[in-house]
Amino acid sequence: MVVSGGVGVVAVVAFVAALALGTEVSDPPAGARLGVVRAEGPVGAAVVVPRCRSERVVSLAVRGEDGSTRWRIVSTKGSIDERYVVGATPPPFGFVAEVAPDLPPGPLTVVVVLDAEPVDDVDEVTFDPATVPMSGVRYQGRDLEAGEFEARAAAATDCQEPGRDLGLVTWLFAAAALGVVVTYLMMLARFVKGRSRDS
Repeated sequence: MVVSGGVGVVAVVAFVAALALGTEVSDPPAGARLGVVRAEGPVGAAVVVPRCRSERVVSLAVRGEDGSTRWRIVSTKGSIDERYVVGATPPPFGFVAEVAPDLPPGPLTVVVVLDAEPVDDVDEVTFDPATVPMSGVRYQGRDLEAGEFEARAAAATDCQEPGRDLGLVTWLFAAAALGVVVTYLMMLARFVKGRSRDS
């Protein structure tokens, strides 16, 4: 009973710690936070970049199948826009073109850099403009509705802010866990005391 009670206490404490500290996305696959939609422009597509409030898009580059950079725009201040037409001329507000658009037919790879803390976040997506759906979002090789894409991208983006308010429910769970620990320690003390009397 003492052992099983101890295991239960550890499980409760671990659950509350996970609830309070949250979980982090570990190594999401490439393109997990990027989508491609149909748009008017040189290749008929735009990249959608969901981001956290503290993040800014600072660079977007397009590579051809041979790996060469065929378009690259950068922003010193960073942008809060979440949609970028591939090969747009002129470039989006706040950006300058380091490499003018020269986009070949066929698959393209878009590399997006976001200014984030503690390190910049880099993600990339490869797509064929000919396969971008007329509606919805091309995501991870599949066509999704906008709502489903946003949910999946949000999970990969993980916008958990440091120092966030833990909330009343979390504090109640923590108080309950403390009660479980105290009760178990009292039970353990009585058990040890009873054993010492018998011996």
